[in-house]
Amino acid sequence: MEAGSPDAELQASRLAAEERDWNGCLAVTEELLLRLPASRAVRRVRQVVERHLPTFERHQPGVRWPRELIESIRDEEPLDDGGGWPEEEDDHPGPGANNFTRAVENLWRASRSGAEAQQRTEALGSAIASVILAEEMESWGSRHPEEWSRWYELASAGGNDPRVPATQLTLMRDPESMRLERAAWMEIAAPLEEALGER
Repeated sequence: MEAGSPDAELQASRLAAEERDWNGCLAVTEELLLRLPASRAVRRVRQVVERHLPTFERHQPGVRWPRELIESIRDEEPLDDGGGWPEEEDDHPGPGANNFTRAVENLWRASRSGAEAQQRTEALGSAIASVILAEEMESWGSRHPEEWSRWYELASAGGNDPRVPATQLTLMRDPESMRLERAAWMEIAAPLEEALGER
């Protein structure tokens, strides 16, 4: 297997996922996305973001703008409607919700016609990473709602409360969170492999 080939990168992606090497997973995923035409890369990442939408809406009933933005990214060609990112002022207290809205924002930025290849790829990589974080936080927060609420209040207030990083560490070391993270990065490789095969 030739170093730097798509097959080698896919194998590296799976190995990084197994080892929970977050930076390695992100770097290889971005390399794979860079190999795809812009429209195909955006479409594949849109599918990844879209799968978390029902979970977001379950925790944030009535918040419709993420769905509307995701559904606007349907065409094969990058968008150029002249619109800017519709800044949202409110944070969303549901577990993983703000990670998810960052994923939607990065997907939207990647879909713009003015995005250069590297800029687009980094935005798509960030969208994927944000969805994975959203899934981890939603899983942990749903299983530990009181701890989530307390952490969210403290984190939103700012400051240097030691309970904020302590809770984050607990979340990241949670066995179910670790399992979800590995599985999510592994699952990312499959649609990218399929997309590369379509070229």
